Amino acid sequence: MEEKRFHLPDQQNYRLSGHELNKLLQKADGNAALTYLYILRERGNFSAPSAMAALRLSEQEIAEAIRVLVSLGLVSGSDARAAAEPSREMPRETPREMPEVEELPQYTAAEIAQEMTTDPAFAALVKATGNTLGRVLTAPDLTILMGIYRHLGLPADVIYQLVSHLSKEHRTRYGEGKNPTLRGIEKIAYIWARDDIVTLDAAMARIARRERTQSEIGRMKKVLDLPLDKKLTQTQEQYLFRWLEMGFDIVVIAKAYDKTVVATGALKWAYMNAILSDWHQKGLLTSDALETAEPSGKPGKKPAEKPMANAPDRQEIERKRRLLNEMK
Repeated sequence: MEEKRFHLPDQQNYRLSGHELNKLLQKADGNAALTYLYILRERGNFSAPSAMAALRLSEQEIAEAIRVLVSLGLVSGSDARAAAEPSREMPRETPREMPEVEELPQYTAAEIAQEMTTDPAFAALVKATGNTLGRVLTAPDLTILMGIYRHLGLPADVIYQLVSHLSKEHRTRYGEGKNPTLRGIEKIAYIWARDDIVTLDAAMARIARRERTQSEIGRMKKVLDLPLDKKLTQTQEQYLFRWLEMGFDIVVIAKAYDKTVVATGALKWAYMNAILSDWHQKGLLTSDALETAEPSGKPGKKPAEKPMANAPDRQEIERKRRLLNEMK
């Protein structure tokens, strides 16, 4: 089994908090407690054979211990879920636009209060999130926020950057005073956890990329005559993201849209995608490249050559040849 990497609740300090200690004691699972201490000592790096040797446990006992830790929200990530199921081969994940379906653990009011008391970083995150959203967080809000922090393993500063960015984006789209829900923030948090956005630098880089993409999406909606205030469907958004990732100039996308409307009478997404896929395969990503390759409006097809004006036909040439022979 290859070496894996688990997400731990606190990426900066691997102490055993009161919240973690209470969970392990309430569960009263010795193998799980030993395995968690081992993972803490290794700072999140995990190799089943090494853990088996260090803890003198079988592969099945290690897998069951990891399963318990995942259920408690003490470790998370795709590697942790895979390690909890050693008996079947886990397929390699492919990139997804949407997060996998998964429920965050449910926390009691006492657990949340305990977390805020023993973990200053989480307490500060709760206060900052409430200030950013302009309201007092409800019990369900706190459960989601604690799940993102503990179960998904995102550090407090990373979560705060996510909350701040999504709040700004939401207000820009829907107006001042409008803020996202914690459920909406949770969906993006799943993506960040999947992509290992667990440092402040990585968070800022992802936010910058998201801002550039949103700006380009706005321009593309104008080019495609789509209402700016209407939300795109998931399929439409995937088409736009794909075309941006292909590297097309906005002018080229506009020309593909024009060809689509002329041919079909409307914006047919699949038809337009076929045009752009063909151009992408031929490397026609810029307006200049497209104009050079298809001056007649069709990729790769040259305009038909027209006969020279006033050019003599074959009969006329033959008549003149006989006339010259007679003159000789």
